[in-house]
Amino acid sequence: MWSMLEKFLQEVVQMTAGSSADKLVEVLAGKKNVNEFLIAKKLNFTINQTRNILYKLADVGLVYFNRKKDSKNGGWYTYFWTLDEQKCLTYYQDRLLRDIENLNQAISTKKTTQFYHCKTCGMEQNEEQALLNNFTCSECGTVFDMKNSSDSIKDAERQLQRLRTKLVDVETVLNSIIEENNKKNAKLKAKNKTSKKKSTRSSKKDKKKSLKKPSKKKKVKR
Repeated sequence: MWSMLEKFLQEVVQMTAGSSADKLVEVLAGKKNVNEFLIAKKLNFTINQTRNILYKLADVGLVYFNRKKDSKNGGWYTYFWTLDEQKCLTYYQDRLLRDIENLNQAISTKKTTQFYHCKTCGMEQNEEQALLNNFTCSECGTVFDMKNSSDSIKDAERQLQRLRTKLVDVETVLNSIIEENNKKNAKLKAKNKTSKKKSTRSSKKDKKKSLKKPSKKKKVKR
């Protein structure tokens, strides 16, 4: 499961911040509050290059940061970054759903609309556009040929199947992470509840002690 998660995280980071950003996953995955200077060192990037990548990811909520003031070095802030794995996979899920919807629409259009193309420069137009141009290419003047879309439809359908398979895998890993996070949150909530009860009992005991009247000293007979 971890190898699949890491693969998906790399794909998300790459599509969001560029191909050079995939190494970031190795540095941040499974960790919290990683110093940005350590990240830059691990990636062998300048601090500005590193920040540019992190800011792109932060813009869509895939990473978040905490900052601390370094009083020893002129009071500058140092940023500590965390990769939000659940949000990364949710973002990927949404992206795949959008791509599947767009591809479904494209396949439907190819099946119901006749297209024409220019063999010389490759321009393609639907029947309405081709009719407006008298079925002649506006770039080179070549007469359009009717296009057989069957191969294009088959390619699109194969691509659609790949996307659907990828979506199932992403959702499987995402559900596993959600379940794990829910368990962690439940444990933390139970721990805080227990701690709160202990604190309440302790404060009640202290209050009772403070309300007790001082005992009277017995008179000593002479």
